[in-house]
Amino acid sequence: MPSKIDLPPCEANRLGDIADLITSALSSHSRREKLGLVMKRKGYIPKLLQLFQACKRSKTTKALHQLNEIMRRILQLGKTSLFEVMFSEKYIMDVIGCLEYDPSLAQPKHHKQLSRERAKLKKIVPIKDPKIQKKFHQMYQAQYIQANFFPSPPDFGENYPFVLNSFIRRKKEEILRVLEKDEKFLSDLFAQLTNEAIAEDERLELVNFLKEICNFSLMFQKKRQKFLQRSAKLGIFSTLEVLIGMDDLQVKGVATDILSDLAGYCPFVVQEFIMKEAQQSHLDTNLIRVLTEQLICRRSREFGEAEQLIDVLCTLLDPGNLRPTTKALHVFQFLNYFYTCCLPVLTAPLLANAAEGTCEIDDHQTAKLLSLVLKVLTYCVEWHREHMRHYIISRDLLRSVLVLMNSKHTFLALNAFQLMNKVIDMRDEFYNHYMAQENLLEPFLLALLENGSVYHLLIPTVIELLGFIKLEDGNSLSGYLVDNFCQALGSINYTQTFGLQTSNEEEKQQQEQKENSVPHRGSPSKVTLRPVVAPKRSLQMDYTDDEEEEIVKRKRPRQCC
Repeated sequence: MPSKIDLPPCEANRLGDIADLITSALSSHSRREKLGLVMKRKGYIPKLLQLFQACKRSKTTKALHQLNEIMRRILQLGKTSLFEVMFSEKYIMDVIGCLEYDPSLAQPKHHKQLSRERAKLKKIVPIKDPKIQKKFHQMYQAQYIQANFFPSPPDFGENYPFVLNSFIRRKKEEILRVLEKDEKFLSDLFAQLTNEAIAEDERLELVNFLKEICNFSLMFQKKRQKFLQRSAKLGIFSTLEVLIGMDDLQVKGVATDILSDLAGYCPFVVQEFIMKEAQQSHLDTNLIRVLTEQLICRRSREFGEAEQLIDVLCTLLDPGNLRPTTKALHVFQFLNYFYTCCLPVLTAPLLANAAEGTCEIDDHQTAKLLSLVLKVLTYCVEWHREHMRHYIISRDLLRSVLVLMNSKHTFLALNAFQLMNKVIDMRDEFYNHYMAQENLLEPFLLALLENGSVYHLLIPTVIELLGFIKLEDGNSLSGYLVDNFCQALGSINYTQTFGLQTSNEEEKQQQEQKENSVPHRGSPSKVTLRPVVAPKRSLQMDYTDDEEEEIVKRKRPRQCC
């Protein structure tokens, strides 16, 4: 193959030769490079597009189909220098026009949407710098072509999608580099988003635009933190707080997506913002409270977004996402705010349902809401030990949870069981004393016995509970369970019960042994199972490491026969 590439003239009768030349160059990297340079130097793309307009006017179908193939093959060359021309504002519509004349279609599919989007973008988005405006348009145009004319793998080689993605990524990086220095752009964007006078469709367009900026800022690991910290300073989280609280379902949905992405990639940046808000007592609301309120206000068709809110909320409440340098005082202030001002809002539906004294929740929407609340509470029990323990005990919250364990909605009953099981699994003596003193295990075990054989998902709960009784000797809950419910637990026939016996039965057996004869040599002695009363301490206190170690040392193994 000759090293020199001669381009045929851009004439309708030479379109076949042009297509063959480009196709032959695709098999060689060096040929692609040379062909791309020659086409750029001789202004070949504008000449082809000029020919396209002539063929379109004359309605020369064969030539239009050939131009479609040529334009696709040029895209496959993957030359950025050609993309710069093709995706320019001057030529992009003609490029799309060529791509519309697909030979496999009876009629060309006209893509006027891009033109409308470009006009709308110019009108709404506050892009003053012509250079950054050009980059935005090139990025959108490349994305539009990729989305609407992306060829299937058998038709095009692997190089095309890779190069086009690379071009889009490069444009995003160039845009981000400019935005890092242009704080006024972001400030104006946030101001427009929260402007009450703006039309709903324009606000939706703007929030989608913000979502795209955030998405491609998160692509670059070295830049994302710096960009988000600057955006936080300029008001992105305050803006999202307003948008999530709006009535427009589409706007709040996109805003929730943005917050979810930001919290997923850089949770500590969002946490730092809400901690600062928690320290400002003069604020009527803040982001964490808005999330909580939106969670319990979701209508049935929005429960997909409610699940997303749960994930965001748990991410922001996760102490593992905090910076190591975060001050303990700030963490305490934030958690104190959440448990004082936000969690009561979240648990209000739970308490209201318990006040009615019924588990018969006919409304699936209400049952789903309560299920989401229970998920958050279960999460908090595990990760906020002291705060959540005080909240539960001071409000006698588990009594409200018990009402839901006999719900006809299986998912709700299971969530209630999971919360109770998580509390028991904490092996916290303050919880144990609270549950024993208030006799909260009776309705729990009753529901467990009635439903365990039906809901097979509850069997692990039964096994864990019985294992807890056997192994966790020396605390108030294990003694309380064995002394009061050993016989009932022994009736379980769908899992091993370890042959539990009550302390009274064991005392009776021991007394009979003393009266009748000396115990047979080598037979194991039995220990009386008695409840142990928890020390009288403030429910807000917790055991120190030394105290817990001492308790473990003093524990005596309780044998269950």
